[in-house]
Parts: sequence; structure tokens; C-alpha cells
Amino acid sequence: MSILLDALRHRIELYFQRLGADYTENEGEYLLTRGSAAVVLYLSEFDNHVFLDFHGAIAHNIQLSSESELALYKTLLNWNVADVFGKFALVDNQVILKYRMPADELSFDTFCFVVDSVLEYADSLDEMVATLSNGQRHIDAQLSDV
Repeated sequence: MSILLDALRHRIELYFQRLGADYTENEGEYLLTRGSAAVVLYLSEFDNHVFLDFHGAIAHNIQLSSESELALYKTLLNWNVADVFGKFALVDNQVILKYRMPADELSFDTFCFVVDSVLEYADSLDEMVATLSNGQRHIDAQLSDV
């Protein structure tokens, strides 16, 4: 791990402690949850700059009617055009969230705002998918796969 990434990891963990946040860490990857939505935060480096990379598979194995699928596509398109926190896609019966943020000079307030916003969008999207798929939430889909 580079010095830049190590410094970012240390700063992020201090921010999590300061927040009292509930997270799971595994070799520089942080699992963040809100409601039944889960988002993984990765730390990355490119060209002497560091980044926060968020990735979430918000809903798995969703079964939508044609009307519901169209409504979901429209919502995702609107969110992508509005440039909210992340880019969203419906791929192979799951909704994907991705967001990358420069973190060279990341303040505590900015970190809190971004993490809260990403998780709020993920949870809202999970709620919407549950409504469109007759109440099946991300966590329900995981249980039915076992």
C-alpha cells in the first residue's frame, strides 16, 4: 500500500470512529449499510491522487413487470442526468451503484456528507425496487438464493 493510500485509510478510519459509524473493514474495503442496502467503499490511487470508490449492488434477482422496469429505468436515467451521488444501472436483474470521488483533501464534513448521500440514495433505491417488485427487498432476494 502506498503512503498516500495508507494516509487516506488512516484518515477514513478516524472519520468512522468520530462518527461512531457501523462498518466492516477488510483489507482496505469498507462495507457500509443503511436499511437493507449495502455499499462497499474502496480506496484507490491514480497518478499521485487518491479516491473514494463506492460500489453497491442494490438489488439482486429482481423480477419486475414491463411497466415497473420502465419506471425504474426512467428514475435511474433521471438520477444519472441530474448527476446525483453515483451512477446507476439496471444490469442482469440487479441495480448497480458506482461513485468515485477525489479524496486528496477530504474534510470530515465532506466525507460525512458524501457517505450519507450515497447511502441515502442506495436505501431509497432499494425501497423503490421493493415497491416495484411487490415488496421483495435486497435482503429478501439474498435469502431466497440460499
